[in-house]
Amino acid sequence: MNKHFKIPPESPKQITSPETLAKLFSELIGIPFKLTGKTRTDGSNIRKLIATTLEKHRLPTLAELGKYEIVPPKGKGVPKITREYIDTYIVTSGKSYNLQVWNRIPSAETLLIKYESGESLKCTDVRFVLVRIDIDKDVIASIVILTPGYIKERFGEFGRPTIKNQLLISRKVRKNINESEDKILTFHDSKKLSYYIRHDYEPPKLGMVEEPDIQHLFSIALLKKMVAEKLVGFKLNAAATKNRGQALEKKVLELLGYIIQENDLLYGAFPDIRNQLLEVKVQDSPTVDLGKFSPEKEEVVVDKLGLTTFDVRYLIALTNPSTEIIEGIILSPGERLGEIFSYVSAVSYKCQRAIPMDFFETYYGKSVFNPD
Repeated sequence: MNKHFKIPPESPKQITSPETLAKLFSELIGIPFKLTGKTRTDGSNIRKLIATTLEKHRLPTLAELGKYEIVPPKGKGVPKITREYIDTYIVTSGKSYNLQVWNRIPSAETLLIKYESGESLKCTDVRFVLVRIDIDKDVIASIVILTPGYIKERFGEFGRPTIKNQLLISRKVRKNINESEDKILTFHDSKKLSYYIRHDYEPPKLGMVEEPDIQHLFSIALLKKMVAEKLVGFKLNAAATKNRGQALEKKVLELLGYIIQENDLLYGAFPDIRNQLLEVKVQDSPTVDLGKFSPEKEEVVVDKLGLTTFDVRYLIALTNPSTEIIEGIILSPGERLGEIFSYVSAVSYKCQRAIPMDFFETYYGKSVFNPD
């Protein structure tokens, strides 16, 4: 996608109407589009396709530098295709589609772009271009363009912002780990846990979602022997990042001897394997998504035992994005992560809104805007 799509229009009045966009995008209905399974790659590909389609037609004049101001720090929350003030999303299958909007509250009258003329573009002005992919036929099945107001009125208010913290692992550090003898970087457990952890294996007595039994927490040294050493070279046969995370979690549970129930893998709380106070992460890009909790600051996560984010053990699998093979492992208590890695200072967040898949099925084969 050309850089000029990141520049806002000269005036909000020049933005192409959503009704016209729906007509323009109708030429994409039925064309081949095969998902790679990698969320970022698929998202980028659909964005480029939409941008290429827009380039065939008259685009808004670019705003001159100095004639406008991007209000949010680092441009967070501003739609990706700023020139036409749209964000694109891929809809696939299931009973419901979970629309996730990053770093802005969609229905808020918050300024994103302010013009010298006094004009402005707000969160409520963003147009959502939702592209439905028929995964059986590998084609674009429909395109639905929605406004925040329509989504709120038709499906309800967006959920409260979910905070997302991130950890940055530099290429140099990653390279050093992958080229080390055992390809594993470990630290000792936190001081608090060091008095209780066990170094000899005993099959778990409780389920993975149960509260941790501090007398039966495996030490990081034992986790290295039982899990990390066996994961190096293991291939994660899963598609999107979330699924890769669940595939890794399942493998870790198997290696630890837990009896796996289907619902356990969808636990989704913190830490992932609560019974072992173990958070499992997959890293194939410079950043690791930490979710709501970050060990950058100490927060209690197990009230009964007074255990905090500093005590939680992090297992981070360094995977090759091309082969999906785990090339290295990091095993560390939360309190030590900041010593070698960097926390991303600006906290990201997302707002979510579920939309029934039946809604998209209704417009199969069509390109529409805010349909009745």
